[in-house]
Amino acid sequence: MVLGGSVRPTKGTVLVVGAVFFVVLFIGVGFNRPDPWHLPARTKPESDDLSATPPANVVPGDAITPATSSGPSTPPPPPFSESTALQHAAELRNFYLKQLRKPSVEPDDKKYRPWGAFDWTLPDNPRWKQRMGESLCIIDLDNRAFNESQQIFGPDVMTWDDALQVHGLSLGVLNHWLYAKIHGYKYYYVAIDGYEDRRSSWKKPPIMSKILKEHDVCLYLDSDAIFHRLDLPLEWLLNYWQLYPESNSLAMAVDPDVDWNKDRFGRLYLNTGFIVAQNNPTTYKIFDAWQRCADDGEPYPECTQFRLNGPGQPTDQAGFGTFVRYNFSDSIRELPCTEANGYPESDSGCKGQFIRHLWTGKEDQIKVEVGEQLPGPYLEMFHEQYKEDMDTFYVTEKDLMSKGPKAATKKRPATNAGEGGGKGKSA
Repeated sequence: MVLGGSVRPTKGTVLVVGAVFFVVLFIGVGFNRPDPWHLPARTKPESDDLSATPPANVVPGDAITPATSSGPSTPPPPPFSESTALQHAAELRNFYLKQLRKPSVEPDDKKYRPWGAFDWTLPDNPRWKQRMGESLCIIDLDNRAFNESQQIFGPDVMTWDDALQVHGLSLGVLNHWLYAKIHGYKYYYVAIDGYEDRRSSWKKPPIMSKILKEHDVCLYLDSDAIFHRLDLPLEWLLNYWQLYPESNSLAMAVDPDVDWNKDRFGRLYLNTGFIVAQNNPTTYKIFDAWQRCADDGEPYPECTQFRLNGPGQPTDQAGFGTFVRYNFSDSIRELPCTEANGYPESDSGCKGQFIRHLWTGKEDQIKVEVGEQLPGPYLEMFHEQYKEDMDTFYVTEKDLMSKGPKAATKKRPATNAGEGGGKGKSA
């Protein structure tokens, strides 16, 4: 897989970022101030106050000429040019991360009311009280290159100026990384190898098992599943769903209630496109059984029928749902479909209130969802940073399995969270 290297801003990006920059200057936020995102308190001039007492030497009714300031005048802003585009983009990205999309609740806040609406409430005695930082990880894995134009590893930057060509699944990947960046979680993108005898989705258990060993909690999402509420910390959701390592190993959302989503016993599958894994001994037993499910022989000889896709037949999901979960039912939590699966436009009864899975909307509806999170130039700016930061999260399956996750992604961003860092790499 050959991936794009460092990205220079496109001419369209420069023009859009320049326009946003001068609008920000116009409303009084100067980029040359020590803290450009906090405006000073406005002092009302005396000439605006009709009740103010005039100076002693002024007769009421006479015009008052404002005094001329003897201090140095503020120099005009430097002209915007392509050479300064990345600096201004970094400021705007930082504003997005630290202000527009910052976490809106603490992990143990009793209620989550986005924009003062709805009323999601934590159960008593929540376990997760502190932010987990990089002890919580988010995992993407795929054997597809995604290296064509308007794709996540393509030669150019995704832009809404070419919205028809923007790759829907690449937007899902960008959403996962952005959510991790907002909340300080560790993010991995694993370029996996394919199997010869089964679908590559069977790589989920061994890859997750390897990465989880160096973290407390890890999440996996399909590229057509997204975090719907970027401001909501995952720790709060872990408390809300009561996902604690002493009583739970894996958690997945129930699929919509239709016949083709049921196993041979008539029970609805758990969707393996969103998985929450706790670092405890039982989790690794589940991953091991799941990984071996489609092998010949034990532990599940009949599981070989799920090696490949068939009409109405999922693969790793069907193997897990038909065999594995029945051996570990006490350690697997079923999450409500309406909270962690589906999306409103699917008419499936699953609204995706927290996690949206756009199974039939991966080419169009996902653009609407992510487009509302990354409007205008923000798509270009964050895709640029994603590619610049690749050395900190991108790893091949071979390197991951031989070195471990942290050693395989040991490079760190050279600058702060809003500015990006390393160069893109090839693999």
